[in-house]
Amino acid sequence: MENQDIISFKCVRIQGELDRFQRSNVIPRDLVEGAYSIDDIHECMTNFSKKHQRIASKLIDAYTVNMKKHLDEIKVSLRTEYSIVIESLETNNADFKFPTIMHRYRPDLNPITAIYYDCRELMRKFNAADPRHEWLLGLLQDREFSNRMTDALSKDIIRLERIISRYYWPMHKLSNHIPLELFHARKLTTDFKHYITMFSSILEWEPN
Repeated sequence: MENQDIISFKCVRIQGELDRFQRSNVIPRDLVEGAYSIDDIHECMTNFSKKHQRIASKLIDAYTVNMKKHLDEIKVSLRTEYSIVIESLETNNADFKFPTIMHRYRPDLNPITAIYYDCRELMRKFNAADPRHEWLLGLLQDREFSNRMTDALSKDIIRLERIISRYYWPMHKLSNHIPLELFHARKLTTDFKHYITMFSSILEWEPN
């Protein structure tokens, strides 16, 4: 699905939420929980009718007032939710921990991050005479294992993006500073997406 199709689908969904908000005057639960964000509403504004633009503005005002009122609680909720996600990352699964890889890094490093570092080094300095390089290349080009890594990364990205969608706008717009948890969530999301690209590229990679 192309990005424009994703945006259009999102806007149709938000328009339905606006209709429900107009009838009930209740801020949509999906907005509060981060299924979409105020930035998403702004992105869709030009696609809306004048009527839905007015409802969207009314919703944004109501959401802003509600977030200001509960800002301290939202900060606590952010820390709690972020901690839960980080402690239960799919990418931390023991299936991705290989002693021959992990011993090269600090013990608490995410194992797929460790695999990525080794993958990057392998592609830069492959040595066919090194049994470890041969083993690692075989591991990285095993499609079943690669799919498991991609699946774990994708699930973690979804959970982290949900946190960003839920908390970034109120923290950015209504708070004096953005909590470190949000910076970390955005950095991890970017890193994990890059790992997926790298692991996909090495599947067909051949040493020179």
